[in-house]
Amino acid sequence: VSCLLQGPSDAGNRVLELEGIMDSVLSLCASVCEAHQLVAVEALIHAADKAKRASFITANGVSLLKEIYKHSERDSIRIRALVGLCKLGSAGGTDFSMKQFAEGSTMKLAKQCRKWLCNETIDAGTRRWAVEGLAYLTFDADVKEEFVEDKAAMQAMFHLAKSEDRSVLYAVASTLVNCTNSYDHEEPDPQMLELAKYAKQHIPEQHPKDKPDFVKRRVRKLLTAGVVSALSCMVKSENPALTNSCRELISRVFLALVEEAEDRGGVVAQGGGKALIPLSLEGTEVGQTKAAQALAKITITSNPEMAFPGERIYEVVRPLVSLLHLQRTGLENFEGLMALTNLAGISERLRQKILKEKAVPMIEGYMFEEHELIRLAATECMCNMAMSKEVQELFLAEGSDRLKLMVLYSGEEDEKLRRAASGTLAMLTALHPPICKRIPQVTVHWLEILQALLLSPSAELQHRGAVVVMNMMAAEREVAEQLIASEMLEILSVLAKDKDKP
Repeated sequence: VSCLLQGPSDAGNRVLELEGIMDSVLSLCASVCEAHQLVAVEALIHAADKAKRASFITANGVSLLKEIYKHSERDSIRIRALVGLCKLGSAGGTDFSMKQFAEGSTMKLAKQCRKWLCNETIDAGTRRWAVEGLAYLTFDADVKEEFVEDKAAMQAMFHLAKSEDRSVLYAVASTLVNCTNSYDHEEPDPQMLELAKYAKQHIPEQHPKDKPDFVKRRVRKLLTAGVVSALSCMVKSENPALTNSCRELISRVFLALVEEAEDRGGVVAQGGGKALIPLSLEGTEVGQTKAAQALAKITITSNPEMAFPGERIYEVVRPLVSLLHLQRTGLENFEGLMALTNLAGISERLRQKILKEKAVPMIEGYMFEEHELIRLAATECMCNMAMSKEVQELFLAEGSDRLKLMVLYSGEEDEKLRRAASGTLAMLTALHPPICKRIPQVTVHWLEILQALLLSPSAELQHRGAVVVMNMMAAEREVAEQLIASEMLEILSVLAKDKDKP
């Protein structure tokens, strides 16, 4: 039954639903034969996965498990009984109001788990069960806080994660996800909460120690204890124990570790950047997205050439482009665009890699986005991508509104957006004289926009505007005449006399 529950769990669940099976498992737990007791306790642990059976076992098996835990002479059986108690004690998950055991009982169980985990005289196979116990108990924020204060227990767990026994990987990853609060949690709708209160339904409560400040402190303590090298070692494993769901948990932890900009350098230095690349290319869709987002955060605030030396920097492009897909969240789109902007500004080879991954149409799409920050990030990204000949040719294409959009964005209120758009125009007009002739054709407001750039209090915008006007005058006589006929000459004369802005 244990085997079935760990593999084809549906078959295992059906077996457990047969009449008398659960009763037989419970009676085997009380057997005097140690081998019977060992397998029965394991079966009971796996059976407690389903909430329906967990409540049955809580009602009928807790006293039996406590008895085995207190009086069995074999540590291997005692530790399994302890894990069974841990699993039942955490049945309420992160809901602070759903306590399964009396106050303080889960803390005692966690203390015993940590004690066994640190006891190196016990074999690794048995100590693995102590990590299993913590994986369940760390749903409780009090247990998380005590665990991150116990440096010896953290390092013993990391040591186990690096050992040859890879069956412990999932339990270690689960414990770390709980400690960093990197599981999915949606904010409840206030109206639904009111409705639930009115209907006298149970409402989950957050533990006071699961607030952001506590989580931030826990993350720092894990980083100091060396969590990154343990995670990197776990990722290197080619063992079947590193399942896709285990990869997803590791990706979640990495994303939590790089949340604060000041922690990212340390994560990269300990091999986090290198470990994130395979996680972003293989595994569940959620896991790949979390790893790609962690890569984006690193690329935004670090020098990408230092964070991903050599050829590794080219491997980062595909995960970052995956963040631009429409099914991703606005934050993921934004961070993906910002990271690609940094990469596109480094070298032509990187821009070619971004082009090859078909990112340009997606970047263009986000330039029309309603959200100001996403629109700005996309325009800045396009500005850097426009250094490539292939992208420049897109602006030359007949019947395209790309050039019109850049001219109009140069006249927007957002200074950063104007800077990115006018910078693109300055570059395009310098490299392609035909574009100078087309600017007056794309919008009737082109003169006002150029004059506004020159009259801007920002020296950067004035410089970009002056470069565009200079390129247009040099490119086409007809355009030059239009510029001279307007107030442009007076504005340029005034700017030429300004000694503060050489």
